[in-house]
Formats: sequence, structure tokens, C-alpha cells
Amino acid sequence: MRTMIVGRQQGPFVLPGAGMDSLVFRRPFCQLSTYSLIWGMAAVVLCTAQVEVVTQDERELLNTPASLRCSLQTSQEALIVTWQKKKAVSPENMITYSKNHGVVVQPAYKDRVNITELGLRNSAITFWNTTLEDEGCYMCLFNMFGSGKISGTACLTLYVQPIVFLYYNFFEDHLNITCSATARPAPMIAWKVAGSGIENSTESLSHPNGTTSVTSILRVKDPKSQVGKEVICQVLHLGTVTNYKETLSKGFWFSVPLLLSIVSLIILLVLISILLYWKRHRNQDRGKLS
Repeated sequence: MRTMIVGRQQGPFVLPGAGMDSLVFRRPFCQLSTYSLIWGMAAVVLCTAQVEVVTQDERELLNTPASLRCSLQTSQEALIVTWQKKKAVSPENMITYSKNHGVVVQPAYKDRVNITELGLRNSAITFWNTTLEDEGCYMCLFNMFGSGKISGTACLTLYVQPIVFLYYNFFEDHLNITCSATARPAPMIAWKVAGSGIENSTESLSHPNGTTSVTSILRVKDPKSQVGKEVICQVLHLGTVTNYKETLSKGFWFSVPLLLSIVSLIILLVLISILLYWKRHRNQDRGKLS
């Protein structure tokens, strides 16, 4: 009695007590089953990974319309599309769309937002007139049959263009050059000015409407040295630098001693006029009596 095994886990073997006519080929059942399972799982994972949602962040002017879009990268349509706003505790449902129920807007978002692209693979929402409350990130969820929910996130950022004021004031012993910019997000201010003995101070002020005012003041110790020269205020906002220019003219120096002298002279002239008027009026009265 002998047993012949050719190869490992495979090949012919002879049954005990049997001749060569009873050769049986052993099939690697367990090995093939393991390979099939691994390849099957890999295929499922690969197919699932290929399904994604394409979104794009948007930056829009405050108090203007704004839209966010989602695109499901698969030929299969979703059953329901849901838009949610991300919040600290949990997402808040805004609006849904399905073939059976159409568009359903939650009460808090009525007359503020609507779905402007009706589709189960491509969807878009539009804010009619953006407010500060609308800034943030939003999720679009595609409820797929047999696959659960597939989601993407798009963020909306709101901005306000800078409003800039550039002006200057001459004083007796110094010159103040002021550049003020109000925008959202907060702008940055830089200067291009020639000369020495210049001090710079900057302050910021936030407003309830979401904008921030940044004011930068240059104090020039020698004002006469800047007469006829050009000063440039550079405002940086959202990656763009805008130059605001002003040429300094002589203007008027506010001299305190000179101002006091002028006031004193005016008072003296008024007193002299009153005195002369009183004397003249008194002489006229004496003439009438005589």
C-alpha cells in the first residue's frame, strides 16, 4: 500500500489499495476560495471608492445671490438629495428633493434659499440675498439605493469690497496722514512714503455688519519736507493690493501762537471800535444839550 502525492496541495494521488487506474486529482478548493474572496472584496472596495461627490467652495459678495453645487460621479441616480448646514452640535436640515415629493424646504429657510438645479445626480442651491448667517459649510447628501448616503461638503465665504479714505492734516510741528479702509475680511494697510522721522500707528474696529475698519496714521515730524511729495497707501484685501495716492500740498499750518495773536488783535480792534463809537455817541449827546 502506497500513497503518491505530486506537488503541494494538488496533483494525483493513489487511493489505498487501488491501482493506477484509480488516480484522483486533488483540487485546491480552500486556496481558490480564499483568492476569490479577497479579489471579490477588493472589487467591492474599488467600486465604492470610485463613487464620489464633487463640490466647489464659493466666495461671493455679501447681500448678493450665491449658489453652491454638488455632482455625484456615478451613473446611478440617488433616491433623495438632502442639503444640510454644518453646525457645532449637529447638521441642520435645510432642503430636500426627490421625484416622489419634489422640493421640500424647512421653515427656517423658506424665502431664503431654494434648489435651483433639480436632479438626483447634480444639485444646486441658491441663496437669494446672502446675509452673515449664510456664511459657513454645507453638506449635500445623496441617498443611494443599497449604498446608503454619499456626501460632499461645499463652503460659502462672504466678503465686502474695501471702502478707502486717504487724507492729511498739517499742524505747526507735525503732519498727520491718515488711511482708513473698511472691508470684510479685515484689510491690511501698508505705506510708501519718502523721508525720515515718520511714526506709524494702526487700530482696528469691528462693526455689527461683519466688516472691519483698519485705520493707519503716519505722523511726520517735519511737515515742510513732505510738501509736493506723493504718498501711497497700499490696501491688501483677498490677495489683491490696491494703491491710493495723494500729493501733499502746502495747505495751512495751525500755529497756536499765531492763532492767539490773531484772536488778540481782533479783540483789540473790537474794543477800539466800541470805544470810538461810545465817544462819538457821547459827543453827539453833548452837542444836543448845548
